[in-house]
Amino acid sequence: MQVKRLIELLERFDPEAEVRLSVASADRVIATHENVWVADYGGGPQLNAVSDLRGFHVYVGLGVDQAVTRVPSFPFDPSRRDTEPEQADVDLGVYESQEMLAKVRDFYNYHRRPGKPLTYPEFNYANWIAPRTTSGQYNQHVAEILRERLLKE
Repeated sequence: MQVKRLIELLERFDPEAEVRLSVASADRVIATHENVWVADYGGGPQLNAVSDLRGFHVYVGLGVDQAVTRVPSFPFDPSRRDTEPEQADVDLGVYESQEMLAKVRDFYNYHRRPGKPLTYPEFNYANWIAPRTTSGQYNQHVAEILRERLLKE
Protein backbone atom coordinates (compact mmCIF):
# COMPACT_ATOMS: atom_id res chain seq x y z
CA MET A 1 0.00 0.00 0.00
CA GLN A 2 1.31 3.44 -0.84
CA VAL A 3 1.57 6.17 1.79
CA LYS A 4 -0.87 8.44 -0.09
CA ARG A 5 -3.52 5.67 -0.04
CA LEU A 6 -3.01 5.03 3.68
CA ILE A 7 -3.31 8.76 4.42
CA GLU A 8 -6.42 8.94 2.22
CA LEU A 9 -8.02 6.12 4.23
CA LEU A 10 -6.99 7.52 7.61
CA GLU A 11 -8.53 10.92 6.75
CA ARG A 12 -11.92 9.23 6.94
CA PHE A 13 -11.60 8.80 10.71
CA ASP A 14 -11.69 11.12 13.68
CA PRO A 15 -8.11 12.43 14.11
CA GLU A 16 -8.44 11.82 17.87
CA ALA A 17 -9.45 8.13 17.44
CA GLU A 18 -7.11 5.39 18.68
CA VAL A 19 -5.41 3.28 16.00
CA ARG A 20 -5.14 -0.48 16.36
CA LEU A 21 -3.27 -2.95 14.19
CA SER A 22 -4.97 -6.26 13.45
CA VAL A 23 -3.05 -9.33 12.33
CA ALA A 24 -4.85 -12.32 10.85
CA SER A 25 -3.45 -15.73 10.05
CA ALA A 26 -4.72 -18.31 7.58
CA ASP A 27 -6.66 -20.14 10.25
CA ARG A 28 -8.72 -16.97 10.87
CA VAL A 29 -7.30 -16.11 14.31
CA ILE A 30 -7.01 -12.37 14.80
CA ALA A 31 -4.76 -10.47 17.19
CA THR A 32 -5.21 -6.75 17.82
CA HIS A 33 -2.43 -4.44 18.94
CA GLU A 34 -2.99 -1.04 20.47
CA ASN A 35 0.69 -0.07 20.72
CA VAL A 36 1.44 0.81 17.11
CA TRP A 37 4.27 2.98 15.81
CA VAL A 38 5.78 3.91 12.46
CA ALA A 39 9.43 3.36 11.55
CA ASP A 40 11.49 3.61 8.38
CA TYR A 41 12.85 0.30 7.13
CA GLY A 42 15.01 2.09 4.53
CA GLY A 43 12.53 1.90 1.67
CA GLY A 44 9.64 3.72 3.29
CA PRO A 45 7.41 3.58 6.34
CA GLN A 46 6.74 0.39 8.25
CA LEU A 47 3.89 -0.04 10.74
CA ASN A 48 5.02 -1.91 13.85
CA ALA A 49 3.33 -3.45 16.86
CA VAL A 50 4.51 -5.39 19.89
CA SER A 51 2.62 -8.40 21.15
CA ASP A 52 1.61 -7.83 24.74
CA LEU A 53 0.04 -11.03 26.02
CA ARG A 54 -1.75 -9.13 28.79
CA GLY A 55 -3.87 -7.26 26.24
CA PHE A 56 -3.90 -9.97 23.59
CA HIS A 57 -7.30 -10.51 21.96
CA VAL A 58 -7.99 -13.68 20.01
CA TYR A 59 -11.22 -14.22 18.08
CA VAL A 60 -11.65 -17.85 17.07
CA GLY A 61 -14.19 -18.86 14.44
CA LEU A 62 -14.70 -15.39 12.99
CA GLY A 63 -13.59 -14.09 9.64
CA VAL A 64 -12.09 -10.60 9.51
CA ASP A 65 -15.24 -9.32 7.81
CA GLN A 66 -17.25 -10.50 10.82
CA ALA A 67 -15.00 -8.85 13.39
CA VAL A 68 -14.36 -5.45 11.80
CA THR A 69 -16.41 -2.98 9.76
CA ARG A 70 -15.60 -1.25 6.49
CA VAL A 71 -13.63 1.96 6.28
CA PRO A 72 -16.01 4.93 5.95
CA SER A 73 -16.37 6.14 2.35
CA PHE A 74 -16.19 9.81 3.27
CA PRO A 75 -13.68 12.09 5.04
CA PHE A 76 -14.21 12.53 8.76
CA ASP A 77 -16.70 15.28 9.60
CA PRO A 78 -16.80 16.26 13.31
CA SER A 79 -20.39 17.52 12.92
CA ARG A 80 -21.51 13.93 12.21
CA ARG A 81 -19.88 12.51 15.36
CA ASP A 82 -23.06 12.41 17.45
CA THR A 83 -25.39 11.19 14.73
CA GLU A 84 -26.38 7.55 14.25
CA PRO A 85 -23.82 5.45 12.38
CA GLU A 86 -24.46 5.17 8.67
CA GLN A 87 -25.41 1.92 7.07
CA ALA A 88 -22.45 0.02 5.71
CA ASP A 89 -21.40 1.35 2.34
CA VAL A 90 -22.47 -0.90 -0.52
CA ASP A 91 -19.94 -1.89 -3.20
CA LEU A 92 -21.50 -0.70 -6.45
CA GLY A 93 -18.59 -1.63 -8.70
CA VAL A 94 -16.15 0.30 -10.89
CA TYR A 95 -17.32 2.81 -13.48
CA GLU A 96 -15.68 4.91 -16.18
CA SER A 97 -15.54 8.03 -13.98
CA GLN A 98 -16.05 9.24 -10.44
CA GLU A 99 -19.03 11.25 -11.67
CA MET A 100 -20.70 8.11 -13.04
CA LEU A 101 -20.00 6.26 -9.78
CA ALA A 102 -21.59 9.16 -7.88
CA LYS A 103 -24.68 8.95 -10.08
CA VAL A 104 -24.90 5.17 -9.61
CA ARG A 105 -24.57 5.67 -5.83
CA ASP A 106 -27.32 8.31 -6.00
CA PHE A 107 -29.43 5.85 -8.04
CA TYR A 108 -28.93 3.21 -5.34
CA ASN A 109 -29.69 5.67 -2.53
CA TYR A 110 -32.75 7.02 -4.36
CA HIS A 111 -34.24 3.52 -4.60
CA ARG A 112 -32.91 1.90 -1.39
CA ARG A 113 -32.23 4.74 1.07
CA PRO A 114 -34.85 7.42 0.48
CA GLY A 115 -34.09 10.65 2.26
CA LYS A 116 -30.32 10.21 2.04
CA PRO A 117 -28.73 13.30 0.42
CA LEU A 118 -27.87 12.90 -3.27
CA THR A 119 -24.80 14.22 -5.07
CA TYR A 120 -26.91 15.20 -8.10
CA PRO A 121 -30.37 15.85 -6.62
CA GLU A 122 -31.80 17.34 -9.84
CA PHE A 123 -31.04 14.18 -11.85
CA ASN A 124 -34.02 11.93 -12.78
CA TYR A 125 -33.12 8.68 -10.96
CA ALA A 126 -36.71 7.43 -11.13
CA ASN A 127 -36.45 6.84 -14.90
CA TRP A 128 -32.69 6.49 -15.37
CA ILE A 129 -31.17 3.14 -16.24
CA ALA A 130 -27.82 2.90 -14.50
CA PRO A 131 -24.93 1.75 -16.74
CA ARG A 132 -22.95 -1.46 -16.55
CA THR A 133 -19.64 -1.52 -14.69
CA THR A 134 -16.32 -1.34 -16.57
CA SER A 135 -16.33 -5.17 -16.64
CA GLY A 136 -19.47 -5.05 -18.82
CA GLN A 137 -21.76 -6.53 -16.15
CA TYR A 138 -24.42 -4.90 -14.04
CA ASN A 139 -23.57 -4.58 -10.37
CA GLN A 140 -25.75 -7.01 -8.37
CA HIS A 141 -27.40 -4.21 -6.35
CA VAL A 142 -28.13 -2.11 -9.43
CA ALA A 143 -29.42 -5.18 -11.30
CA GLU A 144 -31.81 -5.96 -8.45
CA ILE A 145 -33.27 -2.44 -8.58
CA LEU A 146 -33.61 -2.59 -12.38
CA ARG A 147 -35.25 -6.02 -12.16
CA GLU A 148 -37.80 -4.73 -9.64
CA ARG A 149 -38.56 -1.73 -11.83
CA LEU A 150 -39.06 -3.91 -14.90
CA LEU A 151 -41.38 -6.26 -13.01
CA LYS A 152 -43.51 -3.30 -11.91
CA GLU A 153 -43.84 -2.11 -15.51
